[in-house]
Amino acid sequence: MIIRFIVTLGVALSLTATAPQTARADAGEILGGAVVGGVIGYAIGRDQQKKKQARTTTRTTRTYRQGIPSTTQGAQTQTALNYFGYNAGRVDGQVGRGTRTAIERYQASMGYPVSGYDFQPYQYDFLQQAYYWATSGGQAATQLSGQPLLMEYRRQVQTGSSLAAAPQAPAQAIPVIKPQAAEPETNTAETTTASLPSLFSGGTGGPSLANRCSGVMLQTSTNGGYTTLSNMSDPDFALSEQFCLARSYAMARGEDLMQDIQGLTPDQVAAQCDSYGEMLAPQVDALSISSKTEAETQIRKLALDSGLSPEDLAATSKVCLAMGYRQDNMDAAVGSALMLVAMGEPAYGELVGHHLREGFGVQERRDLAMQWYDSSLSALDAGSQAVFLPSQTDRPQLLRAAMIQAQ
Repeated sequence: MIIRFIVTLGVALSLTATAPQTARADAGEILGGAVVGGVIGYAIGRDQQKKKQARTTTRTTRTYRQGIPSTTQGAQTQTALNYFGYNAGRVDGQVGRGTRTAIERYQASMGYPVSGYDFQPYQYDFLQQAYYWATSGGQAATQLSGQPLLMEYRRQVQTGSSLAAAPQAPAQAIPVIKPQAAEPETNTAETTTASLPSLFSGGTGGPSLANRCSGVMLQTSTNGGYTTLSNMSDPDFALSEQFCLARSYAMARGEDLMQDIQGLTPDQVAAQCDSYGEMLAPQVDALSISSKTEAETQIRKLALDSGLSPEDLAATSKVCLAMGYRQDNMDAAVGSALMLVAMGEPAYGELVGHHLREGFGVQERRDLAMQWYDSSLSALDAGSQAVFLPSQTDRPQLLRAAMIQAQ
C-alpha cells in the first residue's frame, strides 16, 4: 500500500544527486532515496548522525536558561519574539543579552513575572502557539501585526473565539498528489472507497487541538506555572498540560529535522505529510475500536508490507508528527505517533493515549487510553529513552498520579 503510494507520487530526493562539493565526510551515514514524496532524505541521515554523535562524542551545547534547553528552541524563541515586535536581534539560537531583554518585554506585556533568565515553559509554549496561529493565517485574517496581533490571539483564546476560522496554512493551496489523482472526478464511488477522510476522524468540523492547547497555556499562566505532584488538584487539567507539553516537544523535534531536508520547501513537506496522514487514516480510525495490541499489529503489518526500513519510517513520522500538529491535521499527527510506537519508540504511545482520552482526531475512549499510557510509562521504567521533557525526572510519577485520580 505504501509502496504503491510512493511510486504514484513519483518524487524522489536522493542525496547522491546533490553537487559533489556539498558531500560530507560522513556521507555513508546518510540514506539516499525518498519516502513519502521526499520527506525523508537528508533528514534521516541527520537524525541518525546525531544519534551516533551522542554515543561517541561529548556535546558542548550551551544551556542558557530554563525553558530554552537547546539551540533550536533558542532560534524558535528569537523568531517568534521578532515576529511580534519584541526585537530579539539576529536569529542564531544563542540566547544572550538581547534575547533576554526581548523575553522581558514579552513577559511584561503578557503580565508574567519579568525575568529574562527565568523563561518558564508555559510562557515559551504560548509564544510558539501564537506564532503558529499567526503565520498559518491569523495575521492575514486580522490584518494586525506585532504585539497587537499577539494580544488579539490572547483575546480570542480567552473569549473562546474560533481560531480555526483563520485561513489554513499556505500548504493547503498546493495541490496534494494523491494515488487517485488521475482518475475522473465523476468516479465518486471508487474514490470514496480508496481514500478515507483525513484531518479529523469526524470530518472537517472536528475540534482544534491548537485552540485547546492555547487555552491550556493561558490557564497555566493564570495558575502561576505547571501542575506538580505536590500541588495537583485537577488531574484532568494536569494531563491536558502534559499533552500540550508533549505536543510542543514533538513539534520542536520534527521541525529540527525539517531544517535539514533538501529539495523541498516547507509547503511541499506539508503537502506530502497531508498525503501521509491520508494513508494512515484507516489505522487512526481503528484506534477507537481496537485494543493497543490490535492497533500495533495492524500498523506493523502496514510497515512491513511497505518494504521500507524502520529508520525511514521513523524519520518520516517525526517530521509529519510535527507538521500534523502545526496544521491541526490529526490523521498525520496521530498516525505518525502510532507508526513511531510500531517502529520501536514506545514513548510516543503517550501521545496516542492523550488523543484517546481527549478525543482529538479519534473518538474519545478513556479506557483504551489507559493501555497506551501504561505501556509508555512501563517502557520508561524499563529504561526506554524519554522523549518529552527528559529533564523533568518526576514527570512519569505525575502522569501516573493524574491517571489514577482522573479515572
